[in-house]
This record gives sequence, structure tokens and C-alpha cells, in this order.
Amino acid sequence: MQSIRIKQIDAFTDIPFEGNPAAVVNNASTLTDNQMQNIAKEMNLSETAFVLKPTTPDANLRIRWFTPTTEVSLCGHATIAAFHSLAEDGLFGMNDEGNYQFKVETSSGILPVEVKKSISKIEVNLGLIVPQKFVRFSQYKLDIIRILNIHLSDIEPKMLILRTNYLFVPIKRLYVVYGLRPNFFTLTNFMNQRNLQGICVFTTETIERDSLVHIRFFAPNEGISEDPVTGSVHGGLAAYLLENGILSLDNGVGTYKAEQGDKVGRKGRVVVTLSVNEDGEKSVKIGGRAVTIFTADMKII
Repeated sequence: MQSIRIKQIDAFTDIPFEGNPAAVVNNASTLTDNQMQNIAKEMNLSETAFVLKPTTPDANLRIRWFTPTTEVSLCGHATIAAFHSLAEDGLFGMNDEGNYQFKVETSSGILPVEVKKSISKIEVNLGLIVPQKFVRFSQYKLDIIRILNIHLSDIEPKMLILRTNYLFVPIKRLYVVYGLRPNFFTLTNFMNQRNLQGICVFTTETIERDSLVHIRFFAPNEGISEDPVTGSVHGGLAAYLLENGILSLDNGVGTYKAEQGDKVGRKGRVVVTLSVNEDGEKSVKIGGRAVTIFTADMKII
């Protein structure tokens, strides 16, 4: 019987019991796939992050993410939580204050991560994969309003419903986003049939004046009815906002704050930076802090 150290960490916040909780195992190299899935099921959080040795010389470490039901290719908030945990424990050379750069092996590719560690706080920034193109999805508008239990007039007509691996649905008013009551059974079938990993419903009406968007994110087919705060969605959302004139650039760089989690009592805020180089190539980084809620030892039979 082996024992592993596991933490529960709230990401995209520095206030306990807010933001998005994730579990983190700092040293998971001895665990099997089945054990990782069982641990994620036992923790019953949207994602559990497992830190492993890399299988490529191009990376410093490897991270895998599991929901209670399946492995996923990327999870922003659990990555924030994982690097908070590693920095907190002084692992991977992060014993002292300073800025640390990492390349992380994932099933989505190599992701760049920066950690800024000081006496009082740990800040984590990570790069996201920006979709090369969006696919118009407006032909399913009637299905979407039925599944979300909203009216056709609630959808923002100035912006298109688009998809990557996520579906982006623009809504006019904040109160409509707040009041969403999706039919999760129908939504699960709809997403499975179209190979969607999540649905991002958003509005440019916000709670806080310095925020650009307010989001709710649903992924019932991934075992997550509603994700409190979703980091990975901003690779696509940032590009979407730029293309629709919502996000503006200054010298090729645009930054915004996104709100999420307020409806489910897990307030979280994500700082997003989109950059466009001289060749028109886009890159996106998200940043946030985290707070450790507890550390425990789990016996693996």
C-alpha cells in the first residue's frame, strides 16, 4: 500500500472557499492511469492535477488532468493550483523568491508557465493554445435556446455563435446569464453528438466596472455540470472578443478581466492578456493566484 500527499487548492482567488477548487498531487509518477482516475473520482472536484516526470526533453515537467469521470487535455485553474502547490513546497527549484519559467508537457502540447514567488504571494501565468479558426454554429441556435431555457431575443445579435472544441454563446444581458437553467441531459447529448467539450455562455454586461465579460461554463459530458472558473476557455474567448471588436489592442497587446463563479458562490477573476505579433499570430496568457485549503495523505490500495 502506498501513500500520496494531496492538496485541495482554490484557484483564481486568494480568498478561501472562493474561486475554483482543484486537487493536486505533486508527485504522481508512481500512479497508474486507473489510480489517477479513482483519485479524481474520490476528490469529486471538477479537476485533479497530477504532476509527473516529463517524457520529452523539451519540458521541465508533465501535468495530466482528470475530472471525476475522464481525462481532459487541458485545465487552466488546476494548472494554476498545481504551480501554486509546487512553489509553496519549494519544488522544481522554487525555494526562494523570484521569477521562474517552465515548459509543461501536456496532451495539448508544450505550455509555457511563469511563476512569480514572493514572501506574501505566488502568482502564476500560463500560456494557452489559441484556436486557428472558429466554425459558425448559428444553425443550431434554436437547439441552444431550448437547451439553455432562454429566448431567441436573449442572444446578442451583433455576435455569432461560434465553436472550437468549446461553444461560445453571446448573451445580451447579465440577468439572463445569471438565470440560466440548462437541461443537462439534453445538453450532454447535444455536446456528445457534436464533439464539444464545453459551452461558454457570456455577456459584456458585468458586475464590476473594470471587467470585460461575465461567464458561465457548462461541461456535463465531461462530468462537470458547471465549472466555477474556467481558465482554458480564454484561449478561444480572447480571440473571439478581439475579432468582434470587444477587446482592443494597444501596441499589439490587449488585457481584460473576466468574471465567473458568482452565481454558484465561488467568485473568481481571471486576468487575460492577448498579444498579436507582426505576422498576425495571436498568443494568450492567463494569470491568477490561489490559496491552499488543506493537505492530506491518501492511502492507495
